Amino acid sequence: MNLSSTPLRSFIAVVAAVGLLGTGLAGCGGGGGDSQDVSRKMNMVTVNWIEGMAFTYVQEQIMENQYDMEVDVREVGGGGIAFSSVAEGDRDYFNEAWLPTTHQDPWSKAQGNAAKLGYTYKGTSVGLTVPAYMDISSVSELENYRNELGGEINGIESGAAVNDQTRKILENNGLNDEFSVVASSGPATWQALENAVNNEQPIVVTGWYPHWKWGSFDLKYLEGAQTGQSPVFGDPEDVFKIVDSEFTEEFPKEVVCFLKVSEVTDEEIESLMGSFRNRGDMSKREAASQWIENHSEDVNAWTKQAEECAASDGPVETLPDDATYSRKQST
Repeated sequence: MNLSSTPLRSFIAVVAAVGLLGTGLAGCGGGGGDSQDVSRKMNMVTVNWIEGMAFTYVQEQIMENQYDMEVDVREVGGGGIAFSSVAEGDRDYFNEAWLPTTHQDPWSKAQGNAAKLGYTYKGTSVGLTVPAYMDISSVSELENYRNELGGEINGIESGAAVNDQTRKILENNGLNDEFSVVASSGPATWQALENAVNNEQPIVVTGWYPHWKWGSFDLKYLEGAQTGQSPVFGDPEDVFKIVDSEFTEEFPKEVVCFLKVSEVTDEEIESLMGSFRNRGDMSKREAASQWIENHSEDVNAWTKQAEECAASDGPVETLPDDATYSRKQST
């Protein structure tokens, strides 16, 4: 890593300014007891979903500069790969598990070898998304747009859970013979959406929040094909951090605490996604360090919580496998 680059120099200066290098955290023991017995090298995994990927690089930068960790980030092509890499011990940490519906299948396969460390974001939504200018409000009206849409709904990468959910929605509404889900990639789908919006053409894409597209385009979910209105998409979900089952014993307690307590609000995730989308020639790590520099109060709040967590007695506890926040709020 090139520490001579301007964004990284600025970040290190901010670290000192907000007190992130305080001796209180540096002196904490490891998750398993003796700090000399724990690992200072962590392998993280992320998918090319900008919300989780951007946050992964922010966490990486903070861990390397604040906690003296060596971090390797691997980008993979889908959520299933990310889950299995953690469960199989190849990677230690993944911060974008949408549960209990969207990623239930890969999560069920990983259980026993992986655990929920904490929340990344609370209160998601998923569904079929169209530009607001389209004269359609419900999934039941899709048939009227078959010719204009070419019988296609734009999905993301092959094997993605939201693609399968969309196929189930089509089947439940008797549209599986009229429409197909076209798998490509997230970036390709958002480019297709941008092209359609720029020309006011009809398009249907798989969508979710948090995601940058809501701040860039005037969009709407189709009724009957979104979170809270269909058993396929279920009720509001939460985004969790998934870790190796031995994670809390393998790494320094202050590091485990930091990853556990650092979760993002709407404002934080939207600004983070914007920073990554508009990073220009900056690398992802440089974009992350710049965001940290501009959001020192948020970062300082995370590290203060981590310090309090690390000072507590006993090991850091993971969440129950069936932990949920948003669904409890909606009942």
